Amino acid sequence: MSLASQITLESIPAPLAARSAEIASATDEALMDGFRLSGDERVFEELVRRHSASAYRAALAIVGSAGPAEDAVQESFLRLIRARGEWRPGAGFRSWFYAILRNVCRDELRRAARTEPEPAAPSAPREPPASLEVREEAAAAARAFAELPEGEREVLSLRIHGGLEFSRIAEAVGISTEAAKKRACRALELLRRRLSGRMPAR
Repeated sequence: MSLASQITLESIPAPLAARSAEIASATDEALMDGFRLSGDERVFEELVRRHSASAYRAALAIVGSAGPAEDAVQESFLRLIRARGEWRPGAGFRSWFYAILRNVCRDELRRAARTEPEPAAPSAPREPPASLEVREEAAAAARAFAELPEGEREVLSLRIHGGLEFSRIAEAVGISTEAAKKRACRALELLRRRLSGRMPAR
């Protein structure tokens, strides 16, 4: 067979702009299907673009501080690259990826528990009373969230920050959908109780 006869429309790569548009319009699952086979850097970058912000918010809610949350997100995407061969077509990408993120966050929490606390930062300049009140309320909310039991905190983080349906949360955490809903309800009730005791009524 001559070389000329082997050249078809299908064998000619699409122009870069067209392929970029195809990547941008594909579902997460289709992207992961392709990335599993090709390792295409542009596909990976698209997945990072779509999910890094929500992954960071979820990680921050779980681990409680910015540095470890950033590290957790970076490590989760690195693990996604290493584990791409384990991806199974037909799976849900978000629950699969957030299961990776959850495990990384747990590793971060265990690592933090083994290290000594950092020295306290210098006190900040005094703020106007209104601004200070808002910051204090936000800090109280963050503390209340951080004090939730680990299971409840994970589920609520994946729901609020990851935007996962309860069925997907159940897959990521390894529990039933009903158990995921119950954990979220318990978490919200604990938050209400703690915040109502800390924050003055308006």
